[in-house]
Amino acid sequence: MTGKEVFAKIGGAVRALFAEDGLTCACCGKDLFSDGHFCEKCLEDLPFNLGFICNKCGRAIGEDYPVCLECKAHMPAFDAARSAFLYEGEIVRLIRKFKTGAKYLADAFAENMYLHALSDFADADFAVCVPMTAGGEKRRGYNQSALLAERVCSRAGLSFEEGVLVKAKETPAQKSLSFRERTENLKGAFRVHERKKCAGKNILIVDDVLTTAATGSAVAAALKSAGARKIYLLTAASVSFAGKNTVK
Repeated sequence: MTGKEVFAKIGGAVRALFAEDGLTCACCGKDLFSDGHFCEKCLEDLPFNLGFICNKCGRAIGEDYPVCLECKAHMPAFDAARSAFLYEGEIVRLIRKFKTGAKYLADAFAENMYLHALSDFADADFAVCVPMTAGGEKRRGYNQSALLAERVCSRAGLSFEEGVLVKAKETPAQKSLSFRERTENLKGAFRVHERKKCAGKNILIVDDVLTTAATGSAVAAALKSAGARKIYLLTAASVSFAGKNTVK
């Protein structure tokens, strides 16, 4: 490693420490002089999910229709989903950083999930995260969904029950798969360990990104098979259908 690379690495670590302490913007790295994790300019530019959304999956649809065509074609097992941001622009970059070592970003995402997306789920009894296999979590070093759940629950005064659910098997990469293909991929992947705890309860699932909704649906199906009453899904970001023919 060259001297330049060493200094770059040290500089990155220092910036991460300041961001973790809330002293610099989690997006651009500039000094913060007010509460929160983003500076005013970045807050203005970040793609919040504030427009028309599908009442089921919470994805932006651009028009005031109750349910998008994707959900009509493949109705998810959860009762409703909401997200703080659209998965585009700077949010894509920040999510990727979050999943590859920048754990401090959990606070920035969780704060906005709590402020902008959680209010529809006030009757949730407790929260779970989308689990990883033991091997997957060991390779990454942490479960980013668990970090989000811990911080959202801390703000909301909600219990986080991490041990309720496990991922029982590794699943192949799903990035290029459709909802139907992902659903097949995830069959039998999630198991409920504490079934009695789920019976008759409204449960909030916390995850980082909603794309096809297949993962959230698979987790919801497992929880409902254990007797859960309602299942909600809260994510940091979701893909946008705005401008696409998804409501006609």
